[in-house]
Amino acid sequence: MPTGYADIIAKEAATLVPIRQLEVLDFIGYLKNRQNLSDGAAGELTPEAVRMFLSSFKVDLSQYRFNRDDANAR
Repeated sequence: MPTGYADIIAKEAATLVPIRQLEVLDFIGYLKNRQNLSDGAAGELTPEAVRMFLSSFKVDLSQYRFNRDDANAR
C-alpha cells in the first residue's frame, strides 16, 4: 500500500508502457531543474549536468555528436 506521493507515482508509472515511463522521467527532470532554478541555483546548465541527467536513462549516447547546422536546418 502506497504511503506517500513518491510511492503513488512509482505505482502509477509502473502501469505505463516504457515510452510513457520515459516521459514521466523527463517531466521529473524538468520539475527538478525548475525547482533548482527557483531555489537560486545557477541558471546555466553545464555540459556535465546534462551528461549526469541523461545517464540516469541508461541510453548509450557515446556516438551522438551535436551538429548545430543540422539542428538549425530542422
